[in-house]
Amino acid sequence: MMREADALRDGLRASIVDMHVHTSPTSSDSMLDPHDLVRVATANGLTGVNISDHDQMLERHAIAAFRDQYDEPFVNFGMEVSTDLGHMIAIGLRQYLPGIRRAAQLRLELERVGGFLIVAHPFRHLFEAVTAMRTGTTFDMTPEQAAETMPVFRLVHGIEIANGANTPLENEFAAEVARLLGITTTGGSDAHSTSGVGVFSTGFERPVASEAALLEELHAGRCEAVHRTRAGRWVRFGPGSTAAAAIEAAEA
Repeated sequence: MMREADALRDGLRASIVDMHVHTSPTSSDSMLDPHDLVRVATANGLTGVNISDHDQMLERHAIAAFRDQYDEPFVNFGMEVSTDLGHMIAIGLRQYLPGIRRAAQLRLELERVGGFLIVAHPFRHLFEAVTAMRTGTTFDMTPEQAAETMPVFRLVHGIEIANGANTPLENEFAAEVARLLGITTTGGSDAHSTSGVGVFSTGFERPVASEAALLEELHAGRCEAVHRTRAGRWVRFGPGSTAAAAIEAAEA
């Protein structure tokens, strides 16, 4: 059994980027103004954010104008695409393209531009009784079975294993699948308001201050999912790490 102290290992932190954030009005379900996002991200110790609005993004002139207002943190504009294999965070696209609701087509479009594809919250709701009642089936795969049989993992470059809107079970199951596959892991708040921004993020070995650098580090696998303790320390996300952080906070 892992000791609680073993779970709280310092994470990569040359750059800390919240890789999954939604802003208003581009994401209709978000209340987070992008300028407020920059303010809160800075206050929470982030060096960057990846705005990943639903199935659309600002056009390039609006993106350039927004970036011109801030030297830091680094702001990237990706997209969370709703596909036939679930939600995907796409890095490198310039706009929504026809056909990318099919995950295979989305991967092809990203290959053309050197982009990066992350499956977002792959096990959300799958362990819930309500989902079983609605679908008539229960999710009873082991992590080994999920890694071997779920087609989404053969298409993506990385797996989001630390999502601020997930349950601990959903996140830790994804982490074990990623470990079995030996695939890049990321973390993000999935925030739709100022609440939760930067609690779960992605730590990078090297500084990231441009989309080109972000893509280079993602493709090289020089990153990992991290989360911030109440003491402000960035630690590697893994089995027991969030529980250990809560215990650390209670004992402080």
